Amino acid sequence: MNYGFENPYADYGKIVRGERFIGRKNIINVIESRIVRPTNPANLAIIGVHRIGKSSLAYKTIIEQKDKFTSQRILPIWMNLSSYDQSRHFFRSLVDECVNEMEDLNWLTAEIQRAADRVFGIEDPWNQIRRFFKKTQEAGYGTLFILDEFDHARHLFEGETAFQCLRELADYPDYRLSLVLTSRRNVRDIERVAGSSSPFHNIFQVQRLAMFNDEDLEIYFSLFSSTGIQITDGDQERILFYCGAHPYLLEMLGCEIVEMFRQNEQIDVDKAANAVLQSIFGHYDDMIRLLREDETLNKLLQILFGPVIDVKQADATELQNYGLIKPTENGTYVAYSEHFHDYLKLHERSTEFATDLWPIWRDTEKALREVITTTMFKVHGNQWIEKLEAERPNLQSIFNECRKAQQKEARSYGDRASQNLIDFTYPADLFTIICARGLWGSHFEPIFGHNPNYWEHRKQLLAKCRNPLAHNRSEVLQDHELKTVEAYCQEILSILSPENSL
Repeated sequence: MNYGFENPYADYGKIVRGERFIGRKNIINVIESRIVRPTNPANLAIIGVHRIGKSSLAYKTIIEQKDKFTSQRILPIWMNLSSYDQSRHFFRSLVDECVNEMEDLNWLTAEIQRAADRVFGIEDPWNQIRRFFKKTQEAGYGTLFILDEFDHARHLFEGETAFQCLRELADYPDYRLSLVLTSRRNVRDIERVAGSSSPFHNIFQVQRLAMFNDEDLEIYFSLFSSTGIQITDGDQERILFYCGAHPYLLEMLGCEIVEMFRQNEQIDVDKAANAVLQSIFGHYDDMIRLLREDETLNKLLQILFGPVIDVKQADATELQNYGLIKPTENGTYVAYSEHFHDYLKLHERSTEFATDLWPIWRDTEKALREVITTTMFKVHGNQWIEKLEAERPNLQSIFNECRKAQQKEARSYGDRASQNLIDFTYPADLFTIICARGLWGSHFEPIFGHNPNYWEHRKQLLAKCRNPLAHNRSEVLQDHELKTVEAYCQEILSILSPENSL
């Protein structure tokens, strides 16, 4: 076999161009009809999560078709907003970039040059910037600015003025200027964080860029065949387990699979995934950090794992539009990939998310697990779980489910996975163990007091709170329920506090 073949995924992480661009047929058609074909392009915002392919889509549909635009006397100009630290430098660069492009195309007239010179000769150039774009429009030229990384506008454009100025340029026909934005956040949210209440966001059609669809995935998998690699259905299933339909992760893993095949002529998706696992974790951590910044992480975790406190159906719809979650057949939600879902679940137990997920709830679950572990260890030692299962077969199903979850976590995350089987229990499981016949009277009644029926009532409400959003999709917990659950947690924590155990 010829091992000199080119790895079709080798340049992952960069803006994807030319034949390397995969799919996205539907959204490309929308951009073509709104931006490419019209004599006067409209304004468009491409919104999507981290590394979903927003910049690649804008480059593919606009910059690679530069000749079409220039044939209509329109200049497509790419600008990365994150490279500017002052708004006045950005606005001057609009003019500077335009002049450079016009000069390359021999479009620059003396009158347009004089208008540009005035922009750079004064402290407050706004009126001269407007005059410059009016002169370009009068000369028969239009401009189309692709503002990549527009999220940076929440820092760059603090206050009202910059958004209002940009809106005027992109909205008034005097200037024949159009904007295409790429960002993770909604334009309205970017304005809000910047302290602006301008109607800038109203001039954009919004296009959400989510994960690959089935047609896109088919194209992705077909690229392996160009290297002589035959991907089986089983291989595809494992790739989707790790990556879902996320383009960046698919290309990262695809690149490693191809390179490993080049070395040993074998396909081992799990081994390839393990080789890039730290990069996958890095991507997850970036996503989590950005979700926390946007105050979305809390809602995501509530939807996937509960407890449902302040989530509305609109929140679930928004996260689904971003492609971060997807509905299941039974009406619940899962993350875009099984691997990411498990990663969130793994960290949802940790203190990292304590400020996001109702601290008193976390402390209560932890305290219940600790009291069971400590009490049973005194009775049975290290093998207390196995001895409980042997003595009380009715508890076996709880621990069997815990083992399945633990094994799955260990396969995906190695030594990051919890080694404590009881970490995989839910509140209902914990109370079932505590109130089990033979355990309650001998070991747990002296600690908790009251009777099993008393704790059964608390178990029911706490279990309801812990269930996923889809178990109770049309409502959130009522105020009185929240207060009751909080009181139950405080009661349990008080009973199990070190002071009371002395």
